[in-house]
Amino acid sequence: MDSRSGVAKENNVSSKGIRKKVKNSESVALQRYKIDTYNLVDLDKVLNDVYCSSRPVSADYVARKNTLKHLNALALDIFGNSPVLKAYGSFAMDMFFAQSDLDVSINFGNGTSELPKLQILERFAEKLRSLQGEGHVRNVVSILTARVPIVRFVDQRTSVECDLAVDSKDAVLYSQIIQIISQIDDRFQKLCLLIKLWAKSHYVNSASHNTLNSISITLLVAHHLQTRDPPILPPFSVLFKDGIDPFNVEKRTKEFLNCGQQRNKESLGRLFVTFFVKLQSVEFLWRQGLCVSLLSGLWISKKWRKSGVGINVEDFIDVSQNVARVVNERGAKKIYGCINKTVDNIFEFLNGKIDGAHLKDMLFVPQAVVESPTPPVQPVEVYHQPPHHKYRCAEFKGHHNKRPRFGNGGEEVMHVGDDNHAIDLPPPPPPFGRVYRIYCDKFGPRNSP
Repeated sequence: MDSRSGVAKENNVSSKGIRKKVKNSESVALQRYKIDTYNLVDLDKVLNDVYCSSRPVSADYVARKNTLKHLNALALDIFGNSPVLKAYGSFAMDMFFAQSDLDVSINFGNGTSELPKLQILERFAEKLRSLQGEGHVRNVVSILTARVPIVRFVDQRTSVECDLAVDSKDAVLYSQIIQIISQIDDRFQKLCLLIKLWAKSHYVNSASHNTLNSISITLLVAHHLQTRDPPILPPFSVLFKDGIDPFNVEKRTKEFLNCGQQRNKESLGRLFVTFFVKLQSVEFLWRQGLCVSLLSGLWISKKWRKSGVGINVEDFIDVSQNVARVVNERGAKKIYGCINKTVDNIFEFLNGKIDGAHLKDMLFVPQAVVESPTPPVQPVEVYHQPPHHKYRCAEFKGHHNKRPRFGNGGEEVMHVGDDNHAIDLPPPPPPFGRVYRIYCDKFGPRNSP
């Protein structure tokens, strides 16, 4: 905790300044859109319909639990009693869709395996490939050059796609903490699912394409709820007073259950609109060091070792890390293009210009990516260029071109056509068209052969 307080002290003055900028920018945006003048009941209905239709059913939970059971049995067969496979990511947070993959970590007790991670994955991949012919799994792929090496496959018995990693204990802990905190207020989980669905539909939920990964989206939503007035979620540092062990975090979390709903009655629709308006209003502050801090529950100013121009979201376990570090200038431009379009769509709906079905399609249905057509290549008339020799403008013999002599304001005579001052002219163009006319104006008409 000392390192965290050190970071806060280091940026205390600039953090106050940047919070003032955020407040002013957001205030201007809210006044411009006049959100308070709208009745958001219809928007609430649209969002709740999307949420309910996107939620997984009990069979989706059972399928993932069965996949995890199959993998633990497989690990026992390969390695013996030591490894335990645990889920992390969206399923462990209870923020997944029916189509979401299952992230699984191979953990070796309290320590690590004596085998290198890549060797562990290769042994698992070899075993999985041997089961492909028996109809248990399919599409086994080893992705070992990634930042986090994985083996990807589909459990054919449950149709669940699975990403298998080794010793992702921090990710497991992260997921457990988020799942515990989401119990404080159900609007957190609902808003996370809606924003993730929006991001997937707009193709801005891909770290490999320099846009937002899922944990960045989750933390941006959590921070939005922390910075409401009054707050819906507490600063994470309050929940971590006894440490970040899930048992202690859950004990602290119980003190805040439903507190947000008692103090803050904002609807899902209002939280959805203000999430995008808030991000829109701070677009140009990221470059100035604006950063999301879940520990403090505030906006802070923070400079990273690898300075970027994207989006800054401080890791609440390792504050030296920016969980949105993959977002570069191009990725941020794409994200903000989608945010701006989404704000326009929402207010078109609120102003009665489009209906709810149309809004659902624009916000949550993936749009086909249409490539700009390549303009047809215009045919070019080809002519045979005569050999290049020293062309002399015979028509101009005895004539002079004159140019200013800047030294004395007079004119310097430049002989063009006599034998002692021959000029190597460029080859003439074909005897037609605008280029030929320009050539003749500059060098005289081309002689006929």
